[in-house]
Amino acid sequence: MDILAYFKEVLSEEEYANLITTKVIKKGAYIYIPPNKPLEMFQVKAGAVKIGTYLEDGTEVSYDILYRNEVFGNLRYLNGQFFEFAKALTDCRIVTIELGFYKKMIVHDPIISDWFNRSTIMRWCRMETRLFKICTMSPISRLQALFQEFSESVVDAKGATVSVNSLLTIVDVSQMSGLSRQTTSKLLKKLEKLKIENSSNSQYQFINKINSSKKCI
Repeated sequence: MDILAYFKEVLSEEEYANLITTKVIKKGAYIYIPPNKPLEMFQVKAGAVKIGTYLEDGTEVSYDILYRNEVFGNLRYLNGQFFEFAKALTDCRIVTIELGFYKKMIVHDPIISDWFNRSTIMRWCRMETRLFKICTMSPISRLQALFQEFSESVVDAKGATVSVNSLLTIVDVSQMSGLSRQTTSKLLKKLEKLKIENSSNSQYQFINKINSSKKCI
């Protein structure tokens, strides 16, 4: 569902302009970081956004990559426990939706409520599936499953097509697969060897770029 098109139908031009805006966020910039509490929700219209949190020592922990119209932000339902950052992995075009209006619509508008429930359940399902794979799969199968999950490409705010997998660092891969960085590094070398041995297999063409991110360790 195109929620922006729906909002244009139910709002006047003035209301739409006051409640909904579009921003271009440069690659590497943070859309928000804790303890900031944005007063908007965000939708990715172009590019990809990394979502994560922080350890006590300030280390970033990544737990998802969002793109293609996914919505994110702080709905203020967690009693102050929300401690998330959002970072542009590419040049991004982001739509911001005023928080009070968004919450009103997901509660009182049946069409938006149904869309919200569906999209939330799909996000939960994706994260639960990833957790299941971490609990049940072999380490190398976890990596293969993660790369399959992010096997799509996105178009950034400048019109360039980018593989989502190519945006991952070795740290991202280790965190989202539940493996140590050392184990991840060893397994990536195995997958790189597989790519070399089977040059027709394009599945792992991005791995050399991930391996080159070891400086992030």
